[in-house]
Amino acid sequence: MTLIAVIDFETTGLSPAMGDRATEIAIVMLEGGEVVGRFQSLMNAGVRISSFIESFTGGSIQRHAATR
Repeated sequence: MTLIAVIDFETTGLSPAMGDRATEIAIVMLEGGEVVGRFQSLMNAGVRISSFIESFTGGSIQRHAATR
């Protein structure tokens, strides 16, 4: 069967040239329509996360940072 990876990136915006950075990646592996693997990780963007992005993501980035 064919193995398919569905990848999702969360970012601080759409333009790396304007300083936007990745904040999270998630991957779900599917084989024959069934989930066979998952991966998720927050990333250190190296920049301050705007209040808009915090509200858009439900504050998950700040909550994660507080646990480190």
